[in-house]
Amino acid sequence: MSKKEKKSTQMSTSTNNTINMMNVSFKPEGQLKTMNVQYSVKAQLGRPVDPTSARQLRLATAPGKKTGRPINPHSARQQRLCELDAKRIANGGTLKRGRPVNPNSARQIALQAAIAKAVAEQG
Repeated sequence: MSKKEKKSTQMSTSTNNTINMMNVSFKPEGQLKTMNVQYSVKAQLGRPVDPTSARQLRLATAPGKKTGRPINPHSARQQRLCELDAKRIANGGTLKRGRPVNPNSARQIALQAAIAKAVAEQG
């Protein structure tokens, strides 16, 4: 064996040890038992929830209540959204957006001809 082969064998051995150390499976049940928190597979991401905290008790008393910043109905954005809803209702549930299409433009005429040609070839 040459020196090169010995060196490569030693490197691969140390690499394997590092990989094995990284693949150790983490089991949070042991650590969470010391904190009196029940472990469940669903809620393993993030920090554990204390069900007796003031926030959790407040959220439990009003299920379905939306949390976060309250909506100001008199703001400019809310008025604009109400106007858009009114337009949507007036137009039968849809709201036109973007630049209107000119059906008499050369491009639209060419597109209609191409569609008619494709339909004639298929059927």
